Amino acid sequence: MRPRVEGRLPGLLQAKASRRGFLIGAGSIGLATAMAGCGSGGSGGSGKNGTLTIWASTTFVPGGDSALSKAAGEFGTKNDVKVTVQGFAANDLINKITTTLSGGGGPDLVIVDVSQVAQLAAAKLLADLTDRVTPIKSQYFPGNIAAATSEGKIYAVPYDTSNVALFYNKKMFEKAGISAPPTTWDELRSAAKELTGGGKYGYMLGAKGYGSYLYWPWLWQNGGQVTSPDFTKATFDSPEGLEAWQFYADLYLKDNVVPPTFLGVTDSWDQFLQPFMTETVAMMPMGDFGIAPLTKGNPKLEYGVAPMPKKVQSATVLGGNAVAVTKAAKNADLAWKFTSWLTSAEQEKVLEEGYKRIPARTDITGSEFAGKDPARAVFVQQAATAVSRPPVPNWGAIEWGVMADAWDSVIQKKKAPADALKAAATDSTAKLTKK
Repeated sequence: MRPRVEGRLPGLLQAKASRRGFLIGAGSIGLATAMAGCGSGGSGGSGKNGTLTIWASTTFVPGGDSALSKAAGEFGTKNDVKVTVQGFAANDLINKITTTLSGGGGPDLVIVDVSQVAQLAAAKLLADLTDRVTPIKSQYFPGNIAAATSEGKIYAVPYDTSNVALFYNKKMFEKAGISAPPTTWDELRSAAKELTGGGKYGYMLGAKGYGSYLYWPWLWQNGGQVTSPDFTKATFDSPEGLEAWQFYADLYLKDNVVPPTFLGVTDSWDQFLQPFMTETVAMMPMGDFGIAPLTKGNPKLEYGVAPMPKKVQSATVLGGNAVAVTKAAKNADLAWKFTSWLTSAEQEKVLEEGYKRIPARTDITGSEFAGKDPARAVFVQQAATAVSRPPVPNWGAIEWGVMADAWDSVIQKKKAPADALKAAATDSTAKLTKK
């Protein structure tokens, strides 16, 4: 987010992407594969030294022959441990984890979207990893550590990271006489207007949770905050938040630089990406999970990626996944051994080669992988300052419920932006304080 936001999909066109993916929690950043059923893999040793069961979304485990499954098998062989990896449709994963663990069963480890960690922690379904992670937390990007933390305790280890940057069409820019991507709000609005006309549009938006999720960067860029420091009050309706919300909405309401078809972007990131892929839209905010599907869907597309424009400061929204040990783990030490191994520098290749994903480790900055693709380099550059959404248990109900409804009421011209945002803040505060 409901980020998903949960995982990201290297091949967007191979399967329809779930709206929950990068958003809900979604918090994929993420682009999730809405596949039915599940795949499995793993194995390794005979199990002499124990067994491990790992659950993840089908983004990571589309079938038995996945990079994660191969890595698990390698760990199993080296340690004589039997490892089973199972993948579940992203829409179903969090509910299946919650239901099964609450019933006394379930896996030893889960790989979930960072925005889902607080929800699972609040339900007391995850092991407290604070003592294990604290000595090594400097190895991971601060935003990813913050997303894995709930009420002062660390419940997961960051795995991959994602954030939102600005994709722009180089040919459309050249034709409009624009020499570089915008770096400020004013430049973005001006460029979007220049790029609109003749059936072409300057900027892409989304409806429902796609719209609410992509509001957060504007809020932070203007110096606003989502909640109070103690997460008990929604503060996104501050003067800074309202100014950002109004600017964001006016791209459609007043500037008319957004294709009207964006109102139908309610189910997947592939809907959101399509107008840019077909060169109907010149700019779009998107995570690095958009690179692979653009390359596959339109190999001749000439585009660039730039940091998100700023107002008073630079900011983007963080996504990604994390590895957590569950309360069902039969051997917590063994589960931790696998977690620390999988998230180590030596195993960054699993994400890089297997999924073209950015590891959530700080040592990725300046690496060969980061610099190999100019587009990817921008996302790595932003990873150090990407902001996580509030680590609250009911975040999905706010982002994909309250805020999504507020955004739709604005773009459907049922409510004035200020009225919608104020009402959303009141409703969100009620959810934040509800026990």
